[in-house]
Amino acid sequence: MFIVVESGSTKADWVVVNGPESNVFYKTNGINPATQIELLDLHSHPELLSEIGKATSIYFYGAGIIDPVSTARVTNWLNAYGFSGKLIVAEDMIAAARACCGEEEGIVCILGTGSNSCVYDGQSVTKSIPTLGYIFSDEGGGTNFGKEILKAYFYETMPEKERAIFIQNFTVTKEVLIEKVYRSSGGNRYVASFAQFLVLIDGPWKTDLIKKLFREFVELRILSYPEHKTHKIKFVGSIAHYHRTYLEEVLAEYDLKADEIIQQPIYKLIDFHLKNSINE
Repeated sequence: MFIVVESGSTKADWVVVNGPESNVFYKTNGINPATQIELLDLHSHPELLSEIGKATSIYFYGAGIIDPVSTARVTNWLNAYGFSGKLIVAEDMIAAARACCGEEEGIVCILGTGSNSCVYDGQSVTKSIPTLGYIFSDEGGGTNFGKEILKAYFYETMPEKERAIFIQNFTVTKEVLIEKVYRSSGGNRYVASFAQFLVLIDGPWKTDLIKKLFREFVELRILSYPEHKTHKIKFVGSIAHYHRTYLEEVLAEYDLKADEIIQQPIYKLIDFHLKNSINE
């Protein structure tokens, strides 16, 4: 029995795999060792905790797996809950690539709470543009949308119609924003939570904002790879899924198209690990 974990900053999907037709799913808050001071307390998930203690292998894919320190944090965290089997810790980009491409080549893009992209040759990532965290990067991701929405609200550049809807649905002050972002763990998740505002509105302001940020992503994280002319382009993540129409329209501006858009890669990761023997 093995466990596959696919974690973003906001949420994590866990699946306990006992065989091709025997899977048990769990959802928890996200685990990000790069941005969170304390990782998730699993004592509030006793059934999952029991499965972790029995698993022979865990494949953990996550946002914030950027260096040996972040890998060690996840390892120590799981070991503290009694896991003693084989553990593979890899970045979310690898999860996206394996889910989208399997053993085929492609350009793989993440558009969730954060964002990223890579060129994948069917076995490993061959090219990628560094991501510098949500303060500097995450073009087209949830935190990027959240930042632009918050700036438009506080700078009073948001149109009156949209501003009224924002005030009806969100309560935020400058003081709360500073506390949540600069003095607390998980500031990226807090900022990204405001991206849901976009589902409450419609009109030119929304369209212009979404397309502007998607263009930034395409120009930096797709067009920078010469392979964009020959490789299939695939996307994973909630932002790509829920704003699919806008994404496809922006891609068409550059004579590109999305070969596949997957909201949750966990299902294809199950198939990948049942079919493949990973030898990291």
